[in-house]
Amino acid sequence: MINSKDISVVVQGQIRGEITSKCIKSIRQFLPNAEIILSTWKNEDISQLDYDKLVLCDDPGATLLCVRHKKQIYNNMNRQLETTKEGLKLANRKYILKLRTDLVLTNANFLDFWNKYQCRSNEYLLFKHKIIVPTLFSRIKIDLGKHTWMETPFHISDWWFFGLNEDIKTFFLDTEIVEEPYFTQYFSDEKNINKNNPYGKAKHRFSPEQYFTYCCFAKKFKDIKMEDAADLNDEIIEKSRKCIINNFIILEYKQSGIYLPKYPFSKNEKCSGNQYLGLYNFNKFEKEYKKYCDLSYRLTCNDICSGNEEMEYSILRVYKHFYRLFSDDLPFYRKIEQLFIGIPISLITCLIDFIRYRAWRKNNDK
Repeated sequence: MINSKDISVVVQGQIRGEITSKCIKSIRQFLPNAEIILSTWKNEDISQLDYDKLVLCDDPGATLLCVRHKKQIYNNMNRQLETTKEGLKLANRKYILKLRTDLVLTNANFLDFWNKYQCRSNEYLLFKHKIIVPTLFSRIKIDLGKHTWMETPFHISDWWFFGLNEDIKTFFLDTEIVEEPYFTQYFSDEKNINKNNPYGKAKHRFSPEQYFTYCCFAKKFKDIKMEDAADLNDEIIEKSRKCIINNFIILEYKQSGIYLPKYPFSKNEKCSGNQYLGLYNFNKFEKEYKKYCDLSYRLTCNDICSGNEEMEYSILRVYKHFYRLFSDDLPFYRKIEQLFIGIPISLITCLIDFIRYRAWRKNNDK
């Protein structure tokens, strides 16, 4: 068992008031002897926070990414990279846990998975030991609407990472700050505007998750090359999956004990809706681990519905509404909505899709 005295925890990003205080308190509770390194911006209010080492960074700024529901969304990737790299430079213990300032631990169960899923193939071995990361938002593909999906290679979640000191530094330290606003407005540029951008209104060259992971592997393996997020082919998709399954362990919240209060569904990833089907949820992680690393591995988790995504999505909708009905966090009037609107509509839709699913199964069983 890993002792918390051997862990440096890098808490990076903007100070978010009470939630950052809660983040650090949860580290003290569940990793009591860990070293806490707080890496944030100059002029942030850190007066009430309990940490061991402090890094105050110059703010590289953010670039407008898109406007959604009349709200301006900014790309903070350079900010994240700056605070992460500067914090990591002070980490000298055997293991590193990299966290956002708004993540909270409810236990340290992720440590129980450290020595699991350690079979590896000989291809694309980058880290000395696999790094543990969360399901949200480690993507395999992204929903473009109307049950149309597009692959998103090298899309490992950037919420938190746990691994050997040298491996976490390998992942981040050589990654370069990007040129702005060119990077964030890449698919708005005249020469790129007609490319098949998977991110809709967001025009960045890569999502932050893709950029970090792709850069890390592309620096080591010269046969891995992508111009942008639209630069897809079967070869790069296959290489991505081999890189990911050989170098990462992907956990859902019930296994890791780490969640993001900003997203209530981070405690139950199935409630993220149909995008759950495009994530490296634990079932998909296990299947790819068996395929690429250990053919003798026995799966412990099953598909929701035999790989039929329409039926799977319908079941997830029903699940989501019942989950909300019994959730302690939802106001009473929203529970009434679930009871009289959300649940009946989702059940009717699920019944229609079930009839279609039976026909689909019948055709596939012939």
